[in-house]
Amino acid sequence: MGIWNTFFNRQNVNREREYVNQLFRIAWADGSLDRVEEQYILSVGKKLGMTQEELQEVRDNFDPAIVSYKAPKTREEKFFMLFYLINLILADDEIHPEEMRITENIVMKLGYSPDTVISILSVIEINQAKDISPEETYDNLKVQLG
Repeated sequence: MGIWNTFFNRQNVNREREYVNQLFRIAWADGSLDRVEEQYILSVGKKLGMTQEELQEVRDNFDPAIVSYKAPKTREEKFFMLFYLINLILADDEIHPEEMRITENIVMKLGYSPDTVISILSVIEINQAKDISPEETYDNLKVQLG
């Protein structure tokens, strides 16, 4: 079992599907789903252990009007969700206000302050400029915020 599957147990495929659906909803918040956003979401789904068929099914049945939210059960799952939601905002190099609004709402449901979004966005952008890997950024932020 991969490291990402320790956060989202493969026995709970619905939780993974709902999470990927949330990512699609945030990406769609600006009225379009850019190719780079779609590729990012699919890569997160793969990290969660979803098959190509499962990902395609979620993509094909995605409804931007439906927002579902299930709270993660552990701190690890909360931080995983937080980090990859915020990374999605940066995927197309354009931060849309509706993407921020939805993400801040989910971040508050996770128990974090809405200011956390801006803080993490800043760290991610700085680390990207320094060629620090997303995995290293994730690990460092997890220590700071987890």
